[in-house]
Amino acid sequence: MKKVLLVGRFNILFQDISTFLTRYFNVQMCEAAIFLDSNILSVTKPDVILLDLLGMGEEKNDIFYELRNNHMDIPLLCLKAAEEEVSPEMVVGIKRIKSLKLPAGNERIAEAVCELLGFRYDRSRAIVIEKDHSRKCVLAIDDNEMQLRILNEMLRTEYDVMLANSAVKALTMIGKRVPNIILLDYDMPMCDGRMALQMIRELDEAKDVPVIFLTGVKNASNIKAVLAMHPAGYLLKPAKSDVLRKEIKKHIK
Repeated sequence: MKKVLLVGRFNILFQDISTFLTRYFNVQMCEAAIFLDSNILSVTKPDVILLDLLGMGEEKNDIFYELRNNHMDIPLLCLKAAEEEVSPEMVVGIKRIKSLKLPAGNERIAEAVCELLGFRYDRSRAIVIEKDHSRKCVLAIDDNEMQLRILNEMLRTEYDVMLANSAVKALTMIGKRVPNIILLDYDMPMCDGRMALQMIRELDEAKDVPVIFLTGVKNASNIKAVLAMHPAGYLLKPAKSDVLRKEIKKHIK
C-alpha cells in the first residue's frame, strides 16, 4: 500500500482528509513544526507528500526549502486557499507537483494523489486502480522544469510519462522501466544531449529505444553532429502538440 504523508496544522479538515485517504493509502499525519524539527523523511519515505498550507505561516517557506533541496524526488500535492499563491521559486526542482484550491473535496484530493502516483481513482466505484504498464511509456529528458511539465501535460492522457532533468536521472529511471521512446533536449549542463544519447545506447536494454531530439538548438554544426548519430527525429522547441504526437506514434514500439 502506497504511503502518503500529510503535513499541516491539525484541524477538522485535516482530520477529514486523513480519514478519507486511509481507505486507499497508508496515511501518516505530521504537524508542520514537527516535520521541520524531527527530520521525519529520514525515517520514513512516503510515496506522496500532501502539504496543507491553510493557516500555515512562515514555516511553509522552511518546508519548501527542505523539500526542494533534500527530497525533490518525492511527489508533492499542495492544498491552498483560493487567494494563496505558490511561486515557482518556492518549488523549483521538485519533480512532480500539483496544487488544489480549497475546498477541493476529498474525492478530488484522492484523484490528485493518484495522478502523482500514476494510478487512477474511480469515483463511481470508490476504488484506486493501479496502472499495469499496458500503456506505452515516454521518457522526457530536459533540464528545464517548465518544459518537462508542459510535456507531461501534453502527453499524460495517452502515455505513461517519466520526467528526468538530467542524463544521470534518466539512466536511473531506465534501470527501473525501459521507455518505449525518449524525448531528449540537446543543450543541458554537465552532460549534453549528444553525450546522453551515447550513454543510453551503451545500455543493452535501451540501445534500440528510439530517441527524438526536442531542443531549441538551431546551430547547423550541432544539428549535423547530432544527425550523424541517427536519432529517430529532431524537433525544434516549442513543438506543437499534434506534430509531437504524430512523431511519437511514427517511431514508438
